[in-house]
Amino acid sequence: MSKDSNCDNFQSRVQRLRSLREKLCTQSSEWAEAFEFRDYVIDELQEMHTALASDPSGVDPEWCMEKVEQILSRMSALPEQDATTGEDNA
Repeated sequence: MSKDSNCDNFQSRVQRLRSLREKLCTQSSEWAEAFEFRDYVIDELQEMHTALASDPSGVDPEWCMEKVEQILSRMSALPEQDATTGEDNA
């Protein structure tokens, strides 16, 4: 092999390693965001569960709906139309 060929081969390997490092950093950021959202959902659900378990009759159904809407909204999964009122949620 010539010296130029070795140099090109080395440079392409370094470029590939840089590309892989970038990809891993991006994935790491995405995982961190996913775990942050997971923690948010769990906190909200635990709060609802605690309230409902301690005094079901004392929990306002509207409060539960708001909690669910907050979670769905943060997930960008809120239905386009409210099932009870027929109003747009957009």
